[in-house]
Amino acid sequence: MPDLTLLAALVGGLVILAVAGDFLVNGAVALARRIGVSPLVAGILIVGFGTSAPEMVVAVDASSQGQPGIAIGNIVGSNIANIWLVLAVPAFLIPLATRQFGLRRSYWIMIAVTAVWIGWTAFMPLTPVFGFVLLGSLILYSILMLVWTSQGIRKGIDVGLEDEGESLGTTAMWFNLLIGLVGLPLGAHLIVEGGAGIARIYAVPEEVIGLTLLAIGTSLPELGAGIAAGLRRRGEVVIGNVIGSNIFNLAGSGAIIAFFGPTDLAPTFLQFDHWALAGAAIILGLFVLPRSRVTRLAALAMLLVYAVYIYGLIHGWDVTGEVESWIGRS
Repeated sequence: MPDLTLLAALVGGLVILAVAGDFLVNGAVALARRIGVSPLVAGILIVGFGTSAPEMVVAVDASSQGQPGIAIGNIVGSNIANIWLVLAVPAFLIPLATRQFGLRRSYWIMIAVTAVWIGWTAFMPLTPVFGFVLLGSLILYSILMLVWTSQGIRKGIDVGLEDEGESLGTTAMWFNLLIGLVGLPLGAHLIVEGGAGIARIYAVPEEVIGLTLLAIGTSLPELGAGIAAGLRRRGEVVIGNVIGSNIFNLAGSGAIIAFFGPTDLAPTFLQFDHWALAGAAIILGLFVLPRSRVTRLAALAMLLVYAVYIYGLIHGWDVTGEVESWIGRS
């Protein structure tokens, strides 16, 4: 397959994923309303799942084709990009507030899921048992969010669920669902084929493709939603979407990959990328826990950190090795 064809497959797949994900969310929310599901359930579960659907579909396609590096790189890279890129870009345009109801609770769940992922993979491969652990975490998170948000609504608290306006008509609803359901697997297949082909030709590890091009591409739905919410001065919604997406990515997409296991992670994850994943999660807490605004200066700093991360990834930085060396000299 020619190089240009592989590149076209990769770029085209990313575009299809971004567009299909948006169609799927719109159609699913309209269907939920039509069958009597509350806006609460639609907002938390359907939209939360929908914005992470690209990562989940890529995880299925890549794992089933024996390309776990692409799948794992995609979700780890997406979680890093969600904080240092998807959050930073809207904050650079308009400073973001961090006072949304339940934001700190969701953050602690994200930290817990991230810690479990890093801790498990540091010593053991991804296995179906771990997949059930992740899936259970996702179900627990969904239930807790429904309970907490219901309590907030009863107390008259603004829980950050905006009225989406008039629902789609029947024809438009089914059209959106059809485009989403057909487009997501098609886009995922093109991405995996193109990414794996480029990795083979240029001897680039498949996990690097997942951590960079795929991670940024599958984060486009979150980025688009974040910019739109930021311009409407709903900054707390931007951060809430990032936290929810990160939980769905690790606990949902991670569980899918684990069910195809056992799967060992490439050395780069333990040596460098998981350090970045943990660092990004901790940095987010510096704003969420004290309820501080994410300023333009902070956003610029995060964008610069993301650029340094990409540089370190390409040049094979080994943070674990440096830490072990430093401990040995102490």
